[in-house]
Amino acid sequence: MTAVESKRPLSDRRKERSREAARSRRSKETELFVQLAEQLPLPESVRCHLDKASVMRLALSYLRTRRLLSAGYPTKHVGDGRQENQLSLQSLEAFLLVITSAGDMIYVTDNISKFMGLSQVDLIGHSIYDFTHPCDHGEIHENLSIRGSSFGLKCGGSLTERDFFLRMKCTVTNRGRTVNLKSANWKVLHCTGHLKLSSYSSTFSAECPALVCAMLLCEPIPQPPRPDTPVGSHMFISQHSLDMRFITCDNRVIKLLGYQPDELSKRSVYDLYHPLDATNMARSHRILCIMGQVVSGPYRLLAKWGGFVWVETQATVRPVSPNNQSHVVCLNTVLSNIEERWVAFSFEQTKAAQKQGCRPVPSRLKQESAALPQATEASLGYFQCEPRQFTPLRSGAPSHSYFTIHAHLSSC
Repeated sequence: MTAVESKRPLSDRRKERSREAARSRRSKETELFVQLAEQLPLPESVRCHLDKASVMRLALSYLRTRRLLSAGYPTKHVGDGRQENQLSLQSLEAFLLVITSAGDMIYVTDNISKFMGLSQVDLIGHSIYDFTHPCDHGEIHENLSIRGSSFGLKCGGSLTERDFFLRMKCTVTNRGRTVNLKSANWKVLHCTGHLKLSSYSSTFSAECPALVCAMLLCEPIPQPPRPDTPVGSHMFISQHSLDMRFITCDNRVIKLLGYQPDELSKRSVYDLYHPLDATNMARSHRILCIMGQVVSGPYRLLAKWGGFVWVETQATVRPVSPNNQSHVVCLNTVLSNIEERWVAFSFEQTKAAQKQGCRPVPSRLKQESAALPQATEASLGYFQCEPRQFTPLRSGAPSHSYFTIHAHLSSC
C-alpha cells in the first residue's frame, strides 16, 4: 500500500476494491458468454449481435433440441445433408417448428422469415402463445398435450399425430412490405406432424421429467387466385356464399365433373360431398368461418353421372365491396380420375344418369353394365385407361413431415 492510498479513508478503499471486483466479474462473465455464443449453431454475423439474455435463451433451447434428438436416435452432424434439407424445405413451401408441451419454441428453421417476416433468433426460446391469436390458444394447448386431439383418432390416425390450424403474427404484408410486430397481421398456418416423448433416462421422475415436443411442419395457406387467373387443367375455381352455396364456377368443372356451371348455381356444396367425408368437411367449414382460410385435405366430390373424384380445396373468405358482404373463394385441385363411375351415391346422380339413358348399378356389377354414350364420356373427359388407384392421405399424417423434421434437426 502506498503512502497516498494509506491517507485515503477506509470506505473509499473498500469502494475501489468492490468496483475492481465487479469489473473483474463482468469481464469473466462476458468472456463466458462469448464462449457460449460460439457454441451455438448460428452464423458468426448473428452471434456477434446477441446479448446475454438471448445467448442464454438460445443455448437452453439448443440443449433441449439435442435432448429431443438423442432419444432413440444417434446424434450425428450431417454436413452434406444441410443443403438437401434446405432444398426440401423450399420445395415444401413450409417451415419446421418444434414446440414443447409448455409452448416454448425450441427450434424453428431459418426460412420462417420468408413466410412470416420473423427471424429464427427472435422466436427460438419464446412462447408460441406470444405470437399466435388468443382465440387459438385452446386449440394449441390441446394439440401440445400428450393426450392430444381426438380428431386424429376419428380419422384413423394415431395418438401422436397432429393436424390443426392456427393464426400466427406476420410482419410481411400481401404486397411484400415489412411492418413492425405491433402492426403485424395474422396469417393462417396448416400444422401437421407428430408428438415426440424423450427423457435422459428410461424411467421418468421429478428430477428427470419427460420432454414432450410437437414436431410440426407449418405451411402458410396462400391467397386464392382471381377467377380470371389461368390455372392448371386439373383445377377449377369456385365462389360460394358463407353457407357454401355456389355463386359462380368456371367452365373447367364441365370436363372434370360433368356439371354445367349454371347447374351448380345456388346449390350447396354439401350435396356433392361423399357421405363418408361430410363430417371432415364440416370441420373444415367451421375452421374457415373462424380463421378465414383453410385447406381441406383430400376428400371425395361426386361426379354428375355417378362416381366421385378425389379433390383438395384451398378456401379463403374475401369481402366484397362496396356492400362489404363476404364470400368464399375456393381453388379446387382434382387429384384423381373418376372412380366408381357406375355407382350412384346420391339421388341426383341417379336422375342425371337416367336422363343420359344409363342406369347406375352396384360396383360388383359394373363389369356387366353398358357403357356410357360416347358424347357423355367425351364431355366428362374420361381417360381411355382404367382409373388409377388413389389412396387418400390420412388427415394429420403426411408421410414426409416427420422424417424431414428429424433430418433437418440432425444437421444442426
